[in-house]
Amino acid sequence: MPLDPRIKELLESGFIVPIGKASVDEVRKIFRQLASAAPKVEVGKVEDIKIPGSEANINARVYLPKANGPYGVLIYLHGGGFVIGDVESYDPLCRAITNACNCVVVSVDYRLAPEYKFPSAVIDSFDATNWVYNNLDKFDGKMGVAIAGDSAGGNLAAVVALLSKGKLNLKYQILIYPAVGFDSVSRSMIEYSDGFFLTREHIEWFGSQYLRSPADLLDFRFSPILAQDLSGLPPALIITAEYDPLRDQGEAYANRLLQAGVPVTSVRFNNVIHGFLSFFPLIEQGRDAISLIGSVLRRTFYDKS
Repeated sequence: MPLDPRIKELLESGFIVPIGKASVDEVRKIFRQLASAAPKVEVGKVEDIKIPGSEANINARVYLPKANGPYGVLIYLHGGGFVIGDVESYDPLCRAITNACNCVVVSVDYRLAPEYKFPSAVIDSFDATNWVYNNLDKFDGKMGVAIAGDSAGGNLAAVVALLSKGKLNLKYQILIYPAVGFDSVSRSMIEYSDGFFLTREHIEWFGSQYLRSPADLLDFRFSPILAQDLSGLPPALIITAEYDPLRDQGEAYANRLLQAGVPVTSVRFNNVIHGFLSFFPLIEQGRDAISLIGSVLRRTFYDKS
């Protein structure tokens, strides 16, 4: 399918985050300015909290819908290659998801690399999920807990689902163009390695910032697709993008989950690039993906049939 003309125009306009070309602080600043500039829809209430973790206090932002509870609770783990991104960058998207799913959204500010290498982000993400799960009364969250994330956050959401097995009864996992392991040979990685927003060079730079050594590539907490047993995980919605180097690994993970007996809905959005949900004010596919997430979560949390 041809690239969406609005995406094509965006790419040709020089829209770029200088990943690997500027200091980490500068890249974070530019990303935050671009991402947080999207329109912020009104929700019921927004509150910043601190979650006590095993290694650090974790900042988080809680979004309550306009409707009255009890609610389902979605824990959201942002993207950014484990290096950039934060709750402020993802504020517009999390507001939109809150309204779409009519649930509480807890956006987690896990620690970032290179200051905090792997597995710090994993530890914070699991600790935050565990705390929310055991403190649902604070959110009127009687309808259960799901987990979601995009890109690096999709990686973390998949890993948290694995770490939670037998400990926390998560109702659903939503993995949005997730990174699920090392990939250098898939068709999407080869065909879309340059010129489509996320590049192979970016992916390699993020990995060099996040991982302690090449041995971490084989750890299921970085490469959940290498986990030996994927059975017993919560049902999954996996969203991929046609022009995304991570597309094939996300779809391969969907197949592995299916083979393990996990109910999976895998949806590829054509015409779009990695990160397209964050462009929801500009493109219909972003809005459609948010509507899909909302529909799945409303059914998961509130359908009594």
